[in-house]
Amino acid sequence: MSKPRPSGTAIIAVSSLFFGVMAVMTRLLAGQVPAAQVAAVRFAVGLLGCIAIFAWQRRWPNLKQWRLLGLRGLFGGVAVVTYFFAIERLGAAPATVLNYSSPIYAAVFAAWFLQETTTPIKRLGLLVATSGAALVAFSSGHSAHPLVPDLGAIVGVLSAVAGGAAMTVIRRLRDDTDAFTIFFAFCLVGLLVSAPLAAPTWVPLAGRPLGICLGVGLLSIAGQLLFSHGMGFTSATAGSATTQLVPAVAWTLALGWLGEPVTFPGLLGAVLCVGGVLLGVVPWPSLRPRSTGP
Repeated sequence: MSKPRPSGTAIIAVSSLFFGVMAVMTRLLAGQVPAAQVAAVRFAVGLLGCIAIFAWQRRWPNLKQWRLLGLRGLFGGVAVVTYFFAIERLGAAPATVLNYSSPIYAAVFAAWFLQETTTPIKRLGLLVATSGAALVAFSSGHSAHPLVPDLGAIVGVLSAVAGGAAMTVIRRLRDDTDAFTIFFAFCLVGLLVSAPLAAPTWVPLAGRPLGICLGVGLLSIAGQLLFSHGMGFTSATAGSATTQLVPAVAWTLALGWLGEPVTFPGLLGAVLCVGGVLLGVVPWPSLRPRSTGP
């Protein structure tokens, strides 16, 4: 009797809770530790964790797909650094909404490179999510120049595009590559991306900032491994829809814990962004009428 197949969406749902808390913890470091340094520490903690896991398992990472692993690390590294910068500039709630519009870009990339099916509803979802992201971005602009989005918002959209590309590569890698190897590549290449950006403004870490940085790294290990594992049991589009729990968790914690301000345009944009992603990636039932027989 074969073992029951794990639920990819349930696994990714748990990872989303970790990522939501991680976003709020990253925001706590704003003004104390530069975003690039937080990202570098996150990757360093993750890399040490991977090395410990491989040592315990007495094996090497599976580097057969080294080109794809390099791309996963590059896209993921860019996504994290830009995401953390957006959190620093905008706050945890709007930055997370922008970053987690990435599944809609994953759907586009999966259609191009993995031949996953695209539909008019998915294209409509892309339009709605993009409109919502634009509204969030423009609501972040300075009061003197309301039509000019903050640099953090522009970078937040870039993080979503890079994240969507990373999701697509993960889905391809999970056909024959284990989650630990994928996470190892993510941390190694991500550290190579973030460390040069962090070095010029590096600040000594001790006490509370050090503890929060380590917490961000540990939450990243748990969340990323669960996400990579879950993507092996679902499609890039349907599985990534579950990550929309992350903006919900981050928004709730940011308002309740951090007291971040909320504006109507920003909230409306967030709703459109999440709604567009769900519209584009959830496998909706066919709208065609069912046949009732001859």
